[in-house]
Amino acid sequence: MIGTPALAATGQSATALGQAQAVIVMPIIAVSLNDLDFGSLTSSRTASGSITVGAEGGATYAGGTSPACAGGGACAGIAPARFLVSGEAGRSYTVSAPAAITATGTLLGGGSAPALAIDALSVHLGSHAGSVTSIGQLDDKGEDRIGVGGRLNVPAGTAPAHYRATLTIMVTYI
Repeated sequence: MIGTPALAATGQSATALGQAQAVIVMPIIAVSLNDLDFGSLTSSRTASGSITVGAEGGATYAGGTSPACAGGGACAGIAPARFLVSGEAGRSYTVSAPAAITATGTLLGGGSAPALAIDALSVHLGSHAGSVTSIGQLDDKGEDRIGVGGRLNVPAGTAPAHYRATLTIMVTYI
């Protein structure tokens, strides 16, 4: 036998109570403290090269690039990009950065220089020193620091120029 549902009599009603809720937290904010700086370098006329700045600092030159400062050591000013993240204390967040960006240049004598690729972008989170992760943790003050490094690729015979690129990171609460 198949049961049939009972129908409510006309004029009967039922009520139920539910809740609505929300938690408001401090917004997450990222502020640039300093730019990714590859410093001043020279380019070979015959060999392509690169300079890599680590997310925690330090620089290495490869191929036809070398530092343009005395002594051949790391030049002053070379540094990873640094960002301050702030928000709700103890909250976790993710950070994302592009895999590569393009630097546009202005020749020292004026005019446009050929674009240069910046790739191998790497992220270091202060809250996870020594480990590779894209998940950060805000400290008890609601802060964390991010370093971003990368590799500037310089083709053989690149003319003297000033280069700039925009590096955008995104931080999001988990």
